[in-house]
Amino acid sequence: MSIYDNNFWEWVDRHRGTDPIKLRLAKKHSDPDWIDDAIAQIENERRSRSKFLITGETELLPRLMPVSLSVEQASSARVARLHHDIAGLEHGSKVLDMTCGLGVDASLLARDPSVRMTAVDLNKKIADVAAYNFKDRPNITVLNADSVEWLKKTEEHFDLIFIDPARRDDSGGRVYNIHDCTPDVTLLLPLLRARSKLIMVKMSPMLDVTQTLRDLPGTRELWSVAERGECRELLALIDSNEHHDPEIKIWNDGAIFTFTAGEEAEAQAKCRMPEVGMYLLEPSAATMKAGPFRLLCRRFNAFMIHHNTHLYTSDKRTDDFPGRNYEITEVIPYTSGHIRQLARKRIQADVATRNFPISADSLRTRLGIKKSGKTRITGITATDDRQYIIFAEKIEP
Repeated sequence: MSIYDNNFWEWVDRHRGTDPIKLRLAKKHSDPDWIDDAIAQIENERRSRSKFLITGETELLPRLMPVSLSVEQASSARVARLHHDIAGLEHGSKVLDMTCGLGVDASLLARDPSVRMTAVDLNKKIADVAAYNFKDRPNITVLNADSVEWLKKTEEHFDLIFIDPARRDDSGGRVYNIHDCTPDVTLLLPLLRARSKLIMVKMSPMLDVTQTLRDLPGTRELWSVAERGECRELLALIDSNEHHDPEIKIWNDGAIFTFTAGEEAEAQAKCRMPEVGMYLLEPSAATMKAGPFRLLCRRFNAFMIHHNTHLYTSDKRTDDFPGRNYEITEVIPYTSGHIRQLARKRIQADVATRNFPISADSLRTRLGIKKSGKTRITGITATDDRQYIIFAEKIEP
């Protein structure tokens, strides 16, 4: 009998409104074995509800989630839906998820009941949790196994293999190099290619895009994925063909910008001084990761503020720019006299720096600025190699 029986769920339902810290302090030796999982369930439901929900699609919230690390590492529902859309699975496809976890990606990839999903996890408890979550999904089979060894032994072939290598070492510390993740996908590629038409690899956003393309030959598309202002992952879609200039795709909460490294290499950067009345264009985190810095000038008729500043100006609002638009209201030289004048004004603003001698926090302290999200103050180095402070107002989409 599963430990997640009626008693478990009745206790969770009864205590959902109680602070998990108080529940832990109130624990007794006589409590059932599942009490820690029940408290973790309540805590993780609170922390992750927005992560696993898409408006109108409440079924994406995993029913059972007692393992906090798995909740932290799982794709959000919106990103998992992106994985589904990128895969483009046909009716009746066969899919292998080699690192199932809670099963968020498996759930979306096998959304079509005709898709046959094999979901594997090395950790027995996590595999049991996934099996519980999929008990009403007959097209999903969950296995507790070493997915690499299982794949070596099976004779099955797949239309897609999805893998999210573990980014923690034996001591639980984070690792970022693709070769340090478990398993090392670069060594597995021959096996993966022999068993599947497509391979989808979810990776750390800390990886370098150029090196990743070298490490994963056969990459057709490399996605830099940002959600709510943060770069969440790099995602490679690999097949058996040669791709001399694969597409690099930037996903910003649904908006997509596509380019190739060849296009970026051929583009010419243009620079000019920022002025009042111009629009300030700030690349998103995913755009900064992907690095189409010169190409942004050509695509949007924009100008760099400085070759190393990675901020742009435009004479018109550019809604499809892969980042944010601001309207410049003031440009002030960064001098001691101007700093003293600004500090006396007690301004409220959001503060950032790009290619600037001090951090955003240090600039905020020097100017005595209180945080606010409407006005943007950015310390920059301009094309004349001098430092300035730009005041700009955020433009809502």
